[in-house]
Amino acid sequence: MDSLTQLVLGAACGEAVLGKKIGNKALVLGAIGGTIPDLDVLANFVLDQLDALAFHRGPMHSLLFACIFPFIIAFFIKKFYDSGIFNNKAYRIFGFVFGILIFLGIGGVLSAILIFILSTQGYLYVAILILSGFFFFRYVYKNYLVKSQEFPSANYFDFVKLFFLSIITHPLLDALTTFGTQLLWPFSNHRFAVSNIAIVDPIYTFPFLGTVIACGFFDKSDRRRTIINYTGIIISSLYMIGTLYTKSKVDSVFQQSLQSNSIKYTRMLTTPTILNNILWYGIAESDSVYYCGYYSIFDSKKSVELSPVPKSRNITDPYKETKLIKTLSWFSEYYYNAMPTNGDTIQYNDLRYGTMSFKFDKAEDFIFHFNLLKVDEGINLLPEERPKNNRRDLKTFWERLKGN
Repeated sequence: MDSLTQLVLGAACGEAVLGKKIGNKALVLGAIGGTIPDLDVLANFVLDQLDALAFHRGPMHSLLFACIFPFIIAFFIKKFYDSGIFNNKAYRIFGFVFGILIFLGIGGVLSAILIFILSTQGYLYVAILILSGFFFFRYVYKNYLVKSQEFPSANYFDFVKLFFLSIITHPLLDALTTFGTQLLWPFSNHRFAVSNIAIVDPIYTFPFLGTVIACGFFDKSDRRRTIINYTGIIISSLYMIGTLYTKSKVDSVFQQSLQSNSIKYTRMLTTPTILNNILWYGIAESDSVYYCGYYSIFDSKKSVELSPVPKSRNITDPYKETKLIKTLSWFSEYYYNAMPTNGDTIQYNDLRYGTMSFKFDKAEDFIFHFNLLKVDEGINLLPEERPKNNRRDLKTFWERLKGN
């Protein structure tokens, strides 16, 4: 899922393991642990676009990494606290400034999501977020920057447990999305993907974020702190269970729609659309055609209008043995088609993510795609282009979410 959600989950895990012993340090260290697997994006600076795509959610998202790395980072964290550097005035200033930057980063993400969902009404909540930031900075200033910190009463294995729980929950949560996670690397490159929750889901994240922040305002010995943290864990877990239940119901609707249309298919995938668990997208594969459609749990009819989408594999078949097409095919779990665009360029569409326009006719309809260029007897991957925001499509998306 998105980095903010992983940070929040990691912080809650840190609090559950060491909150009673080291207080807010457990929240911070847990948040760091929850973020560590996503540092594999730094490979973008040293790997080409194709290799970086394959590396993300690979080795650093594996169960093996989650079992080994906590012992390494716990060693350095214990050395760090034993050295006393954490209580140095200059370090506390650095930590305060770094905390402000993290808050601004999180605030920016939240603001973008709120404005995306609520349009102009979202600015009211952004103002509330800014006001909350003021009180947060004041609290951190009084309780961290100008106040000496006590030595954490935790041993090496306490830190191992904290980082193990905060790190291993990261790939397990990612595996619930459509993007998929290589949990069994290096023994298998299979990408586990349950597809029951969107990569960004505010309903899962926001309440959880609230309880994690609230924990920080209570003393480590205060029983209310533990209650608040476990309340956030329980609420988020119940919501996750609810998404699995919703997925089972949506799967049933798609299967019935395929059967009622006498469509024979070899496999099927359903996944929630971005930012919600209400509007779902489904795709079923037959020999030469995909059947795609959308279903909202608010729809009056328990059926899906299915659109045939040609596979059009003949365009990329001459290059199917190249590393590029093999990697893209593996990445998209072979849910893809291709279409010619301009001249010698080809658009490779990862069909697992559908469209924002609910149409499947034009190249610009598809959300997740790659641009390829035919060169001599080979084919190259063109630089990634940022998707263009289309407010008309966003409005259409919102109306479709509310049901038909």
